[in-house]
Amino acid sequence: MAPISLLLLVVLLSTSCPSVKVGIINGTEAEPHSRPYMVSIQLQEQHVCGGFLITDSFVMTAAHCEKQ
Repeated sequence: MAPISLLLLVVLLSTSCPSVKVGIINGTEAEPHSRPYMVSIQLQEQHVCGGFLITDSFVMTAAHCEKQ
């Protein structure tokens, strides 16, 4: 595929994809020792996978979460 065609394809796909909400939604401060590092990854308000916080903007999940 020619580089210009590939670039055009990437631009078209990126503009046609729906936006995704990311970040902490309705978060609250956790009580001490209450597992504040646990994460629920949700799609349309349904839990699909779990994980835990590595940093304030990075979540570690299991490899099978990508397929869900």
